[in-house]
Amino acid sequence: TSAPTLDKYLEMHRDALGTDYTAYRNHNLRVLSYALHIGGDSVRRDVAEAALAFHDIGLWTDDALAYLEPSSKRAMAELAADFSPLDLELINTTIMLHHKVTPYEGPGAATVNAVRKGDWVDASKGLVPHGIPADDRALVDMQLPNAGFHRALAGFGPKLHGANVPRIVWELASIFRI
Repeated sequence: TSAPTLDKYLEMHRDALGTDYTAYRNHNLRVLSYALHIGGDSVRRDVAEAALAFHDIGLWTDDALAYLEPSSKRAMAELAADFSPLDLELINTTIMLHHKVTPYEGPGAATVNAVRKGDWVDASKGLVPHGIPADDRALVDMQLPNAGFHRALAGFGPKLHGANVPRIVWELASIFRI
């Protein structure tokens, strides 16, 4: 699967991602696949790829369960030379709202909502399918294996906060938007 913009920025974080590199790359490629299916030609692919490279990166680079802001700040700093201010705003919005439960209405809504829905499809393992048929999800999963992505996500809370479940839940709650 070819996603040159995504790969360019993921490669910059290969060391931070460590053994989760393939898991995170495949997650991003699955989300991109779903986003392009959902949004079609209305999706700004270059912006979507850049946003996806950074959308969860703060988990690894900043050791933060409340990772949206660190992920977005990192994206803004590292993408500034390659994207226009308008594109950077769309990337920021995509990252900050990729866990939004309801549709986004605003500039670049087609891209933001396609990525948001694609992430929900993958993060929920299809429980929130957003119109992606089960056979299509199975094909994507076969071509881009999970490689431990969900296991890595589940491990961050205990890794960062041990058995402090209230703190884990509190921090995770901050990444969702209505």
